[in-house]
Amino acid sequence: MKKSTLLFTAELPRLKDLGEEFLLIYDDILPRKVPAFKNWAQQFPLQYPVKAGEALKSVEQFPDHIAKIIRLCENTSSRRLTVVVVGGGSVGDFGGFVASILKRGVKLVQIPSTWLAAIDSAHGGKTALNVGAAKNQIGTFHPPEKTVLVRSLLMAQPEARAFEGFGELIKIAWIVGGTLWSQLSKEYEVSSAVLWKYLASAIDAKYKVVGKDPHEKTGYRHVLNLGHTLGHALESYYKLPHGVAINYGLDFSLRWSVEKKIMTKKDYDALLRAPVMGYLLSPVRDELLQTKVSVLKDFRHLLLSDKKKTKSESIRFIFLQKPGKCVIQEVTVDEILMEVCRQKEEELNG
Repeated sequence: MKKSTLLFTAELPRLKDLGEEFLLIYDDILPRKVPAFKNWAQQFPLQYPVKAGEALKSVEQFPDHIAKIIRLCENTSSRRLTVVVVGGGSVGDFGGFVASILKRGVKLVQIPSTWLAAIDSAHGGKTALNVGAAKNQIGTFHPPEKTVLVRSLLMAQPEARAFEGFGELIKIAWIVGGTLWSQLSKEYEVSSAVLWKYLASAIDAKYKVVGKDPHEKTGYRHVLNLGHTLGHALESYYKLPHGVAINYGLDFSLRWSVEKKIMTKKDYDALLRAPVMGYLLSPVRDELLQTKVSVLKDFRHLLLSDKKKTKSESIRFIFLQKPGKCVIQEVTVDEILMEVCRQKEEELNG
């Protein structure tokens, strides 16, 4: 897979640096929240504003979207057209999918506007739509020609949004270990400044993983799903922001890694002593792991819809042995639910 050209800029880029003809797909909140974006967007004659969120990725709603976009682009050239996508993860997934199928595929530029997208979803070339409550069931591999990381755009977010990016940042740091984790582990706060500081390293780390398995054929790329199996279920059930749900999922995976003796208790305790681990969320402590039959049934349904299923009720689950060393094992959905109950019971018993 061709690696996207990465551009780190202080301000939004000039159009002549992005292509020839454009369709701008963007989060409709940006003109209201970022005055500089409103002025910049006015340069694009073809625009398609969207409301961010998982509903945007609904396959049931997509025919209406694409019909409007086709009419909008009827006089454009497939050779010269570039779809420029500005937004968070859902807008990036949607816009990337549009670019991959419009006129049998046109050039794509991603400009993430959230920390979550800047760290993770804008990179790797995957696009996605949802089917019902099941996330990312339909998609393509369509790497952007360019991914532009704009400091002023990212810094325009409320400071609280930085925490939503933390889950994906710590995930990639655990996956690759090394300098990224050793430096991040010493941080005492999670802020926009900290995320910008590690952004280039986190993106480079993700590309190293993707480069070993660009189309998910060997299975290695599955390590990027660390924290995502239960995280996605919690995200759907509790309507949590993605980054917060993944943060919870990482804690669950860490505890299970110790229970299965994949990670030693000594290494686990050492990991918890890192200053930055004060920002790791626990679904047990926050009472998100429930043992009620009705909740477990809902969790079971959400886990069974997980796109990482291998056999009918088996899922590739990512465990952590230590930072820099992940272990992929097939587990059943019932094993995950039993671990949910075990962690809940362990917390109750102190």
